[in-house]
Amino acid sequence: MNESNKAKMTRYLRNADRFMWGILPGGKREVFTALRKILTELGEDASLMPDDYRKATYATVADKLLDKLGIERILTDIVVKQVNKRLTNRVGDLEFLRAHWMSGTLPRWQTLQSLRAPRSAKQVLTEVFVLDDKRKPVPTWDIVDSFVEVNSQYNYVHGWTVFAGLWFEEIEPLAR
Repeated sequence: MNESNKAKMTRYLRNADRFMWGILPGGKREVFTALRKILTELGEDASLMPDDYRKATYATVADKLLDKLGIERILTDIVVKQVNKRLTNRVGDLEFLRAHWMSGTLPRWQTLQSLRAPRSAKQVLTEVFVLDDKRKPVPTWDIVDSFVEVNSQYNYVHGWTVFAGLWFEEIEPLAR
């Protein structure tokens, strides 16, 4: 990757609306725990991730990762591997999204819902057995959410995320 692309991708990472474009599920605690595990698997020092997730910000963690790993390793060793890992048993999902991206169209809501991973037992039980209307159901997350923005209230696909453009136009070609 040339210096211009490195600088551009670094800016995209730092300015992302969701930390690492939302490829890791959960809140800050889950994301930091997952990153700690990933760093250990890469043979890196897991202490890059702060012990107290409440005191750390995503910006400081991103800066630490950039300083230690660099943008190329973040993209290849974390982002690409996580996207591929989450789509391992879902043959055709990425190709489906790529085809829509390349043609300039959005996937239909119904089709997109069929791509989503099945809900967990906890999510299903929470929806069935919640007696208190004030309690919200457990939110769902899927890697597809990193690529498209959906409006679940009105059941439609709102548009593509910034990550979709980065993935299909920048990251995926570099990973090849």
